[in-house]
Amino acid sequence: MKWREHTYAVPVRREVDPARLATIDPAALETADESGFLAGNAMFQDLSGLSWADAATAVAAETELITRLKAAEDLDAEAELVDEERYDAFENADALWNLDVGVIGAVIVLSALGCAPVGSCNAGGFGGQHQGQHPYVTFYLPSAAMGEVLALAAAAQVGLILDEDGRAQLYSDHDLGLIRFAELAVSSQIGGAPYQR
Repeated sequence: MKWREHTYAVPVRREVDPARLATIDPAALETADESGFLAGNAMFQDLSGLSWADAATAVAAETELITRLKAAEDLDAEAELVDEERYDAFENADALWNLDVGVIGAVIVLSALGCAPVGSCNAGGFGGQHQGQHPYVTFYLPSAAMGEVLALAAAAQVGLILDEDGRAQLYSDHDLGLIRFAELAVSSQIGGAPYQR
């Protein structure tokens, strides 16, 4: 089966109450990184504190992977091959931080913005079986980054809400929304381009 863009039945909203923003102690992040478990994510890795150079690398590599997956005659077989190649990588960046294609750039951009990502899923939009009902990234959003994240979400036409625990969730109603978010963020930071291109 060839790739086709999925749309997901989720309303795109941007509603963030600054009074409800959850915070996390850096020590708790370190403990969770060692245990591999945080906020329901049994494969947690602390990806906070990454740079804009990391974000640019992630977006470029993710774009190449998406082009490859879109061109494949058998999406699931190609997705398996991509995963095997990534698992053999020694460097975290070469393995694209073991994140799902479709959310890689967004996770790393949020980290570069000072957020602490805690979970993500591409909802199976680029092959394989995934638990998410739509592409998303869950993260701790510092109030200082809220304005910029909201502006980028609006420019990319993706959603940004808080869950019941005050963690932020960036999400999309289609496969390419979070990639657009990441591209806009990197172009604004690295290239100086405005959010709206």
